[in-house]
Amino acid sequence: MEIVLATPALFSAVRQFDRHIPPHRLRHCIAGGQVYLLRVERSWAGVLRYSLFWETIPFLDLLYIDQRYRGLGWGRKLMGHWEAAMAAQGFRHGMLSTQADEAAKHFYEKLGYRLAGSFYPPEQEAAELIYTKVLG
Repeated sequence: MEIVLATPALFSAVRQFDRHIPPHRLRHCIAGGQVYLLRVERSWAGVLRYSLFWETIPFLDLLYIDQRYRGLGWGRKLMGHWEAAMAAQGFRHGMLSTQADEAAKHFYEKLGYRLAGSFYPPEQEAAELIYTKVLG
C-alpha cells in the first residue's frame, strides 16, 4: 500500500476516481497539494481530495475507494494518513460532510467524527450532515 500526494503527471489516475468537479478545478486542487492517491499493489485504488473551510480548517471534499478495495480498511488508512498530514501542518480540527441517507456517516463516526449540524442544499432531498474531529 502506498499513499502519494498527487502531481500534475497523475491527473489521469485521479480523474478516474474524481469526476465530481470540472477538470480545471481538479488540476487546481492537485497543484495546490490537496489530493492524495491510494495505490494497492500495482493499481490505483482510491483518492482523497480536500479544501480549507474558512481557509483554516481542512475539509474533506471527497473520499473515494474503488469498489474492488472497499471493506478492506483502505479508506481508514487513507483517512488516517490525511489526518496525520493535516495535524503535522498545524491544523487542530478536521471537517467533512455526507448526506444523511448515505452509509458513509457510520464510517466517519467510527473514525471519531462527531455531528456538528446539518443543512439542506438546493436540489438535495436528504440533509447534508457536517462532522468535525479534533486532530492529533
